[in-house]
Amino acid sequence: MAFSSLSADIHLFWWEPDNGSLNFGDTLSMVLVERIGEIKIKKALPNEGKLLGIGSIIHFAIDGDCVWGSGINGKHLDNKDYHFKNLDVRCVRGPLTRSFLMSLGINVPEIYGDPALLLPFYFPEFKKSPKRAYIIIPHISEMELFGSSEYVVHPTEPWEEIIQKIIESKFVISSSLHGIIVAEAFGIPARLLRVTENEPLFKFTDYYMGTGREKFEYACSIYEALRMGGESPPVFSAQKLIDSFPRELFKVEL
Repeated sequence: MAFSSLSADIHLFWWEPDNGSLNFGDTLSMVLVERIGEIKIKKALPNEGKLLGIGSIIHFAIDGDCVWGSGINGKHLDNKDYHFKNLDVRCVRGPLTRSFLMSLGINVPEIYGDPALLLPFYFPEFKKSPKRAYIIIPHISEMELFGSSEYVVHPTEPWEEIIQKIIESKFVISSSLHGIIVAEAFGIPARLLRVTENEPLFKFTDYYMGTGREKFEYACSIYEALRMGGESPPVFSAQKLIDSFPRELFKVEL
């Protein structure tokens, strides 16, 4: 798909690790918004007007920012971490994020879902072709616990390669939220793995509740995950997510 040679006026914010590497889920925000908007976007600084997409990044928002599918970070549940009085919210990851924002006086539509669920709609070049029994995708903070093997996919690998490995697998075990989301988007069973408490359960609960699963179970070991199999499939409206995308922000005057 060809992009316009111009950049959109609105900038997009996504989180990046301090060491300069890329993190799978956060990178997906950039590639998905570019594909939907059909235009190259610019990386926003936290203190400038911006669009916030995939990620637990709402604590980076300022007045007037546009939110499309973002979530609240479970490490930032103190009202003092938020410095805005108004946001343009189109949809959020789940009901926990909606409730939190509404407690801050922000109007939030009841439209739920992580935008990464739309990957199959906008990246038809990725076609499910299961060849391996399973893969393990650790959270970026847990990579050293898993080392390297044919079964382990690190979230710092190129995003295209991670998606390819996911769609070539029959089952995904992941402590990375977007390992789960991308697998489920392509109809591949996935199970949340929880071997540390590095990441609060908030974002996982938010995602599962936003996709019709009030109750979910996580595995505490690879063996347990293999025994449990995948969580029930997500229930969500892809059309509502698509319709909520702020296309007007990406109109370019030629």
